[in-house]
Amino acid sequence: VRRLPIGDGIWIARHKHLSSEYVLDFIVERKKVADLRSSIRDNRYKDQKLRLLRSGLKKLIFLVEGDPNTSEAAESIKTACFTTEILEGFDVQRTSGLHDTLRKYACLTRAIAQYYKLHLPEGHSKLSGVCPPFNEFIKRCQELDKMTVSDVFSIQLMQVPQVTEEVAIAVVDLYPTLVSLANAYSLLEGDVCAQEEMLRKQSNNK
Repeated sequence: VRRLPIGDGIWIARHKHLSSEYVLDFIVERKKVADLRSSIRDNRYKDQKLRLLRSGLKKLIFLVEGDPNTSEAAESIKTACFTTEILEGFDVQRTSGLHDTLRKYACLTRAIAQYYKLHLPEGHSKLSGVCPPFNEFIKRCQELDKMTVSDVFSIQLMQVPQVTEEVAIAVVDLYPTLVSLANAYSLLEGDVCAQEEMLRKQSNNK
């Protein structure tokens, strides 16, 4: 068991003879209902999802452990799960408790193994060039801990209602700072409709 700088679980392919390790394109963030409730309140879960979206892995799994209906914040939790799945493209999985979570991990492991059997190029037995080496993945994720101006801008954007992590990333990829966005707006000379349409078109192109 190794500590990860991001997420709660990843899947690794290890070379039988060379011991080279490659990170498969799947990562899971596991949240107990009580933890999810508290992370929603202090916005930690938005920051965590933003980091997952920037991890470089494409198959993002958000696992919620426990019954949201037992929480007084049930509606907030259900809304967060809906947003995470429908608007941000995560695969939201739900389990009843720890034992169910372990069974889910076993099912995911089998499904991921089957996925690579089907999706690796024919005759392609090596993962180099397809998946990042473990050490490179860890280094890249550790870089996410270094807060940049763009990161701060992303977090600020996510305080705006209906601005999801994915939308914030789309905006920041085009306009890394608030100043760059303001400059782009200024070129439209106060045309509010054109300003709104500018970001809408760019977000739809992502």
